Amino acid sequence: MQYKIPYKINNKYHAPDLGDVTLFDEPGIRFDRFIHERVSGRFAIDEILREAVECFGDQYDDELAYGHWRCEFWGKLILSACRVCRYKRDERLKEDIRRSAYDLLQFQRADGYLSTYRDSRDIFRVDKTKYGMDWNWNVWGRKYTLWGLIECAQLLDDAHILACCERLASQLIDELAAMGVRVKDAGVMDGMPACSILKPMLILYRLTGNNKYYDFALDIVKEWEREDNERPNLITNAQSDTAPFYWYEKKDGWCSKAYEMMSCFDGICELYRVSGDAKYLNAAEGLYRLLIKNESNILGSVGYCEHFEKAASYADAATEICDVIHWMRLCYELFSITGKACYMESFEKAYVNAFLAGVYEDGREGAFFVRSAGRHWRAIPQVGTKYQHCCINNIPRGFANAAEAAVMVSGEGYFVNLYTPVIVRLGATKIHIGGGYFDKGRVTISVREPEAGKKLFLRIPVWSKTTTITVNGVETQAAAGDYAAIELNGETVLNIVFDMTPEVIDLPMWQELPGWDYHVNRWCDGENGLCDRAQMLTHPMSIIRRGPVLLARSKRVGCDEASMFDGRTVFGKDAVCTAQPIRHDHMLCTFRVTLTAGDEVQNFVMCDYASAANRDLEDVRYFTIYV
Repeated sequence: MQYKIPYKINNKYHAPDLGDVTLFDEPGIRFDRFIHERVSGRFAIDEILREAVECFGDQYDDELAYGHWRCEFWGKLILSACRVCRYKRDERLKEDIRRSAYDLLQFQRADGYLSTYRDSRDIFRVDKTKYGMDWNWNVWGRKYTLWGLIECAQLLDDAHILACCERLASQLIDELAAMGVRVKDAGVMDGMPACSILKPMLILYRLTGNNKYYDFALDIVKEWEREDNERPNLITNAQSDTAPFYWYEKKDGWCSKAYEMMSCFDGICELYRVSGDAKYLNAAEGLYRLLIKNESNILGSVGYCEHFEKAASYADAATEICDVIHWMRLCYELFSITGKACYMESFEKAYVNAFLAGVYEDGREGAFFVRSAGRHWRAIPQVGTKYQHCCINNIPRGFANAAEAAVMVSGEGYFVNLYTPVIVRLGATKIHIGGGYFDKGRVTISVREPEAGKKLFLRIPVWSKTTTITVNGVETQAAAGDYAAIELNGETVLNIVFDMTPEVIDLPMWQELPGWDYHVNRWCDGENGLCDRAQMLTHPMSIIRRGPVLLARSKRVGCDEASMFDGRTVFGKDAVCTAQPIRHDHMLCTFRVTLTAGDEVQNFVMCDYASAANRDLEDVRYFTIYV
């Protein structure tokens, strides 16, 4: 299916087709297992995906005064399924996607409306003081349904599905106009969930050439540049020096919702390409800088469990998996447009730490959010469903982004962004990345390139103080923080040795928190998410990073509870560390660690944070990243 409207600004760097990429070793195994259990296996299709369709048949999301969010589940699942189908070139899954799309479209009203809410005009938040909750997700859900159907139409090259997308989008636009309602006034969280429909509207505009959808997109962003700073005012605020936590008066705890805000900026990146207006790119890059400065948490993500809550100021960390995925997405989009190495630096930290920690080893489950100690909060089915959860349904998109980001292409050559084990085929060119990046700090890249004059560009991480590259027996040194260019000539073999000296990092941003504090409440929140307040820090401590990987002590690798939580710390003692790789199963890496602080020497086993507790646990004292 061809676009009728070309971009005014094309990406500088392009991903290969997903079907030309294969992740392998531990990350690839986790992806394949998750795909089978949650996307393409018979149970996934016959039970999980079917249940998401049925939500549109019973339409009970507005039976209560405040609405639920079952309207998002099918869209998220089908977006994941479409990308998995491309990745696996799975013809059977393609037919399952077709059947599911047509099953869903049986519930589309004659005027185009399609949602799990019966009343299409039920789009407003309600009085929280009266009902205890003020949710409304009707427009947000239509965003995911529209986007999912658009990707189905593209995957299947199906004009009928695309026509149904037009009817869905037009009905929303026309009804909002008839009601005299701006998108920002719909739903919750200052309209950000509703406004995130920006991106699928722009995709639909490019596919159909219908200016109605582009005009609607421009009308959304018009409200994001206001002199009176009426919320959400995203474009203006993103180009300020003010942290997102302070953008709005704190009338409730959901003003700076991370996932929804970053979803809007995903649309802003798309609008930059469509319109060519640099202010949109400036806003997206501005948000990135503000988040790095104010919201970077120690798990590689941003925010503190769903919100922008000055996460960079806290040593305790908890991050929602949806937030991690959309942080990765923002970094991926910004790299695609600009090619700046910092975006892939951030992507890698998020992917190998917070994201993979949220993918449970059985592939059937995952985390709602991951913590820095204790246990993670398992993603239990939401709003009365058996199988649906906002984060779990999104996880395959995170894997797909990593597959797309690993090696990208520009007119200059091939850019190696991630050293995750992967095979990439680009026509007659084949790039194989293997070795032992996570445990040994060594990577072997073999390139088969029949065309003369091509170059391979290697991202040299900022943490690798010395990086040695050997190309066909010739050794060179590479500078950290940029890309090293390698001339390709037929069959080329590269061996790279990174400096992965473990870094002991003091975390001075500890502070004692009152019991009513948001961070405490989210740490301990929920019947199935409960983690002891005692696992939050009571004094400053340190962590250990080795390359991009955050290390953890865990009962999974034999660490005992008493020593993990005895409160001892090397904080402020100028500690140094060595890490000797040891054999590991089903982990990225495991080390025998010697931690020395003055005359004090400690020896214990540590593994990668992502593998320390990626399972459903009853034990609330299972792991810690702190030393």
